[in-house]
Amino acid sequence: MLKGRSWSRLPLLIFCLVPWTMVGAEEPPRLALAEALEARPFLRHERPPYRNFAFNPFTNYPEHSWTVRTMGSLLGGNFAIGVDRARTLWSPLGDYLTTGFDLFTWIERRQVEQRHGSELFKDWSGWHQVFMNMAVASDGYGGWGYSAIVGDGLIARLSPLTLSKTDLNGLRLDLSTPYLKFTALGSRISRPNRESSMPSENAGQVEAEHSTLLAGGRVQADLGALRLGLNGVNLHSYHSTEPNNSMKGKLRLDQPLYEWILVRFADDAPEDGRGGAVVQEVRLILNGRERPDLQPQVVRHRAGISSQVGRTLSTGEFLPVFYNGISGPRNYYYGREIPLFADYLYLLENAAGADVGKETHLEGLLANFELEDPLAILHADGEEELVYLFDLGGEPYVESVAVEAIVGNDYRVDWAGLYLNEGNETAAKFEQRFSSTFYRRALRARGRVEDGSNLGRVRFQVGENTAIFTSSADANLVLRWLELSAEYARSAVYGRYPARLERRPLVDGSPRFGRRGSAYFVNALHRFGGGRVGAEYFSMHPDFTTEMETYLYKEYGYSASRGASPFLGLFNHTAIWRLVQDNEDGDRYPDFSLGNILGSPGGSGGDRDGTYPGEDEDRDGIVDTDRNANGVPDYEELFMMYEVEPNEYVYGLDRNHNDEPDHREDDWDADHPYDTDQRGFHLFGQAGLGRHGSVALGRYAVEGIASGGRNRSLYALVSYRREGIGRLRRLFFETGLRRVQDDIADPFKSRRRSRQPDLLSYQDSFVNETYLEGRLHPWSTLNLVQKLRLRLNWQQGGRLPNDRFQRRRRLDLWSVVSRMDYTWSWGRLTVTPQFKVVLLRQNDHEAGRVLHGEHRIIPILKMRYPLMSRTVLQAGTQGWGPLPYRVNNRTLRRENFEQRSTFVTLANRSRYFGYDLHAIFGVNRNEVDFDDLFQRYKNYDGWTFFVRGLIGFTEYGQLI
Repeated sequence: MLKGRSWSRLPLLIFCLVPWTMVGAEEPPRLALAEALEARPFLRHERPPYRNFAFNPFTNYPEHSWTVRTMGSLLGGNFAIGVDRARTLWSPLGDYLTTGFDLFTWIERRQVEQRHGSELFKDWSGWHQVFMNMAVASDGYGGWGYSAIVGDGLIARLSPLTLSKTDLNGLRLDLSTPYLKFTALGSRISRPNRESSMPSENAGQVEAEHSTLLAGGRVQADLGALRLGLNGVNLHSYHSTEPNNSMKGKLRLDQPLYEWILVRFADDAPEDGRGGAVVQEVRLILNGRERPDLQPQVVRHRAGISSQVGRTLSTGEFLPVFYNGISGPRNYYYGREIPLFADYLYLLENAAGADVGKETHLEGLLANFELEDPLAILHADGEEELVYLFDLGGEPYVESVAVEAIVGNDYRVDWAGLYLNEGNETAAKFEQRFSSTFYRRALRARGRVEDGSNLGRVRFQVGENTAIFTSSADANLVLRWLELSAEYARSAVYGRYPARLERRPLVDGSPRFGRRGSAYFVNALHRFGGGRVGAEYFSMHPDFTTEMETYLYKEYGYSASRGASPFLGLFNHTAIWRLVQDNEDGDRYPDFSLGNILGSPGGSGGDRDGTYPGEDEDRDGIVDTDRNANGVPDYEELFMMYEVEPNEYVYGLDRNHNDEPDHREDDWDADHPYDTDQRGFHLFGQAGLGRHGSVALGRYAVEGIASGGRNRSLYALVSYRREGIGRLRRLFFETGLRRVQDDIADPFKSRRRSRQPDLLSYQDSFVNETYLEGRLHPWSTLNLVQKLRLRLNWQQGGRLPNDRFQRRRRLDLWSVVSRMDYTWSWGRLTVTPQFKVVLLRQNDHEAGRVLHGEHRIIPILKMRYPLMSRTVLQAGTQGWGPLPYRVNNRTLRRENFEQRSTFVTLANRSRYFGYDLHAIFGVNRNEVDFDDLFQRYKNYDGWTFFVRGLIGFTEYGQLI
């Protein structure tokens, strides 16, 4: 029996006895290194033998995939690629979680005297190879559930008037209860992840003192048939190491200080050539006080003129300096302008007696630019512009700047700021010494006033944007006989002037100001029997916006320390933050984005797979007019052009009357449900005509709030559609009559031209449009397709409401698409001839003139012969002998040509590790002959040999 101190030794005794009790027990199997090796009988070292894979399947290495980490600096040359090793990961409380990799960390601190307050880590190698840019955590029980998502391509749609993005980089949390749904999301949107594909900042961590933060959310109540929602989004710039941060934002510490303020007055409807801005008494309000001593200089010129700054060669040729041109992505900066500030300043120097002949084309400068008396009453009609220049360079203290003026008629007011270029503050040439912001819209007249009835004093603040708020309330009601949806939204953009004291920036030294706007719409639809009636009313105030423009410098371009910036395409140090994107085709890529593009560590560009609104009719995720996704429309590619036609041949409703079908129209505007600066209503009714026909009547009236103009239409539409009637696969007929009065311009993007203007062909017209489409399948190997379209536009003659004159005439448009294909089979050989004819013509009937016309003859012959189970010999020709592929353009006859193209290919299709592999070997001959003698230099007759390897995924389609 153990007594006293002996009890304290009991644990030690047990610990020592346990190993002895295990003696003789069977030892579990374990791995161990061999202690003895068999003797090697030969001197040679064994090497893998030769293997032939003709019949034996190819086998890969046991470990043929891994997570790769890229480290170091690309510019410095010290980078390495290797296998990332997993490590144990622990919670903040010291609990073991898992063995693996860090994927995402985001920390925001707000305190003074810290090195940085924003940290964002994202393991690019892990995201790219494992998660394809997204990771999701979710859980739920009963009617409750949540989902937490982090990624580079989040869908973030709250409502069409507050937030709609498809490439948000950040976090999203969704919570659902039986009656309520919540969404919260956030993003450090200006530096949201990595700064290059070869991360150099702590292996993927990007730290920021100053950045831009997006936060938003939605709460939705589901009350049976009624759904109510509240939405709110904020986007603001901040400086995490400085005090006084708020959701109304801060100016950047590197924000440039303005030396000049330029204010432009112009005609808001220059196309009418009259009734433009009347301007007088333009004054500067500095620090809240009027400064009559700071009189402006006034320059008059016409819009769109070229710069006269540059140098004259010894030959007398003048070479201009295009210092105000947009060299960046033009679609992103569409509609924005940089003033001709150097021309203005040289003109002032010349007026003061200085010799500027070496820096300018003096004759052109004096001919295109004119100085005006700032105290006079001035007019800007049509393309004329008046630019008032205020010099602030001598002011020691500037806290706030406002501009006040008396203006009237149909005016538009914009402003821009000039600042000194770092390192060139004393440069002799103005275009090197200064840089300018883009012009920013300040004021617009309401409607097209021409009688001076709106003459009055106006004032606006000058400053940089720091934040934007959008908020809305929406409702949706769905009953058996009624559908109702509505939304009311408000926007507020806040700004501050970049204040200074003795040329030192005062970040918080200026008061805030805001610009607010509203938008709303109501839609109602009542169903009855075989028909329906509906109504919609909407208003999109010109001051309502979902975008904010800010200065952004340090993220610009390429940095040796950070690699490629996500804003590599940034121009003029200007970033445009869009809460509602332009994404007409509704895919994962916006139509144009600057930086932060999914799958691209830096740079900018358009939609990765192109913008093709309404061009996926079969909804298979593949664009019908660019099925091979090479950026070239199929109607311009050999063989592919048999199935598709350009938009000029496509029929569809055209509510804004710009001759582009609405369902295929692509523009530069945010995807709001209605166009900005418009309000109006639409009433319509539709009734059935039997099982397959319908008749519709409607009336809509839209007006420009600030721009003026109107779009009015009274229409009737008769339709008949049948699908799958035996061998008649489709029969569609539609005809309509419209009374149209539309003078609102709606330009759009065109496949053949980057910008297609609205020719305003329906300012006062009666229009009839008829369309017939038939698809016939007489027997299993024959297909016939016929499309006919005719549009007659009777333009009414006389004076229009905008005081313009329209000639009485009839414009005719008709198009024909005919195609036929047949398939013969002889044993294993398959032969498919195809023949297609397209014809389009637009005539001025009264003048007897062809405005646009073309026709194409497309003969195709394809053959296919399987040599083995997975190997096929194919041949095809488009145009041969006396029957070439022929293009005739009646308006540009010099572009007429004929072409003969032949392809012969040997293709193999196999499966490998679950993938679908294609190997193609081929030869091509292509011959093109132009009719015009002066276009013969474009002729060619060439041969091409090619080899291609393709990989696919069986989930997108099974092998046959």
